[in-house]
Amino acid sequence: MKTILWIIMCALCVSKASAKELKIAVGSSIPPYIIQSENRGIEYDILKETLELAGYRMKARYVPLARKLAEFRAGRMDGIMSTGLENLPGCYTNSHITYRNYAITLKSNGLEINSIGDLKDKRVIAFQNASNYLGQNFKELAKNNGLYREIGDQNTQSKMLFTRRADVIIADKYIFQWFSRNLANTNGIENPEVTYHELFPPSHFRSVFAKQEVCDKFNVALKKIKKSGRYDEIVRSYGVTVDSDALVN
Repeated sequence: MKTILWIIMCALCVSKASAKELKIAVGSSIPPYIIQSENRGIEYDILKETLELAGYRMKARYVPLARKLAEFRAGRMDGIMSTGLENLPGCYTNSHITYRNYAITLKSNGLEINSIGDLKDKRVIAFQNASNYLGQNFKELAKNNGLYREIGDQNTQSKMLFTRRADVIIADKYIFQWFSRNLANTNGIENPEVTYHELFPPSHFRSVFAKQEVCDKFNVALKKIKKSGRYDEIVRSYGVTVDSDALVN
């Protein structure tokens, strides 16, 4: 494994010198996936290194969603970092990143949550627009539970769980762990043990590129990055706990 990883890192160094630049549309900052102020993040690093191994150099352009799609359709971008849409021109890569949303509770509360229906009488704090993303059953729950709220600041979301102002929060596991750690480091707020209730299917995202050649080379490089252990290494470098099936395929 170490030999394979060493070969890949050497290939990255060699390819940077002669790599063709690709303008890639990147969305809003979503730590730890995308940290715009530092040009890094789990998803950012995975895409950047995979493209480098494929012989390309990523030039990130941070743009809002609507503009991101318009710029790509107009040919002013060579690709989009990730999308769940299925009707864009160009070619789609294999999935390179997966978001996993959970219902998260304090372990000490011992709450039994095995279905969305179990949230009906709970103080639920979800991420912004969660009711539009997590399926019809969850949308009905959000509509009928008077204790349901959505907030944009996921740092506050974690804080509300830890200070017992919420029974349940709905969040991506890596995002929750990132902000929880920040609370401990900057605010001194203890991170108690939590339980992750798996109520939602994972959301797999793919990149889109204008040229099929880029997609083909990207898929080959992505497979190598995963097989070498580098993919896993990137994820863990952001201090998150990797799900056992997160790195399969």
